[in-house]
Amino acid sequence: MIRLFLYSAIVVSCFLISIEEIRRERRKIQIAKELESIIFQMQALLKYGSYDVYQLCERCFSDVDTFNARSFTAISDCFSESFVKACEKSLVDADKSTESAFMKIADFLGMYESETQISGLESVLDEIKKGRIEMENELVAKRKLYLCLGAFSGIVICLILM
Repeated sequence: MIRLFLYSAIVVSCFLISIEEIRRERRKIQIAKELESIIFQMQALLKYGSYDVYQLCERCFSDVDTFNARSFTAISDCFSESFVKACEKSLVDADKSTESAFMKIADFLGMYESETQISGLESVLDEIKKGRIEMENELVAKRKLYLCLGAFSGIVICLILM
């Protein structure tokens, strides 16, 4: 009886590990969506308002709840270096391609006229959108695979222990 309970616990725990992996992938997608929203807001503020980069970051990152964005709102000295450090600190759960695309903002934001900054933000936005759509498509395809592998690996472990 105890063995049956332990074997069931092994299968369930392996299954839960696969569910956790799916949750991590969903979180990456949520972070990418949040970054898209931030970039869209930056574009709007550059088009219709006159904000410097520090005010822009304070305004755009103040309502973020998907990840910890305090390091973006606290940028005060050299913008490009501080922005890259904030990306490295805050976007640890994001997809690496999404993170590197978002870091490109440090190369042009606040350095050129507003039209160049807006077009640069548009290219970063397109890159992040493309990556997010790809992640969503992969998650749909891999979801069943993750769940089946989790349960199957638990069963294999139980067979080995028998």
